[in-house]
Amino acid sequence: MSGVDEVIKPVFLLADSQILFYKVENGLFLKRVKESLSQPEKSDIKAAYIGASNNDNPEFYELFKMAMQQIEINNCRMIKSNPCAGDNKFLKTSDIILLAGGDTNEGLKIIKQNGWDKIIIDKYAKGSVLIGISAGAVQLGVKGYKSECKEKQSVFDCLQLVPFIIDVHKNDDWFNLIRQVDFEGGELKAYGIPYGAGLIYYPDMSIEAVRYPCTEIGAKNEVVLKSIVLPPGMQKE
Repeated sequence: MSGVDEVIKPVFLLADSQILFYKVENGLFLKRVKESLSQPEKSDIKAAYIGASNNDNPEFYELFKMAMQQIEINNCRMIKSNPCAGDNKFLKTSDIILLAGGDTNEGLKIIKQNGWDKIIIDKYAKGSVLIGISAGAVQLGVKGYKSECKEKQSVFDCLQLVPFIIDVHKNDDWFNLIRQVDFEGGELKAYGIPYGAGLIYYPDMSIEAVRYPCTEIGAKNEVVLKSIVLPPGMQKE
């Protein structure tokens, strides 16, 4: 493993908050987030919650705090959409940063207006662990799109820390993801994450499905191809 890979941590992309409380054979799945940190044994791990996509809904922030407390992380803070100096200071020193679900495009506008995009990118490069839930997962990818994406003008740039197009919990056989891959001339790969599932993106560009199979969409010779990414240990039926 290179020195860069040792600094840069996995990115956890979740369709919804279910994975925050998901139990595996050896305990909570969320332990993997803590174990990914450079200093998981540190007593004062800071976890920042960005609720810009859901208008800083306090109920979702409480879920985040409950999830973090499961893994003995108690120093949590909501970074408000209209931030104070303390919010930005906390974000800049956070070990874990979670981007919450809601309205992908509106949340991204707030993130960029506040300059958090630059902070998030810098923190990722320096070893912070990023978690995206629903809209947050999309925001960490390359591109997003407005509802019922019917033309390329509906597409907007995201934070581009995960080099794929990401979408979550759709029941339309990932129609818009297929359309986006087609818009990009097959140059970008896309992943669809269903309800209750997650995807981990590693520094070496490998991926791992969590809990349920995810869908990979790519293109070859102008033909869109779909395949299934199974969680480790799950076999095709």
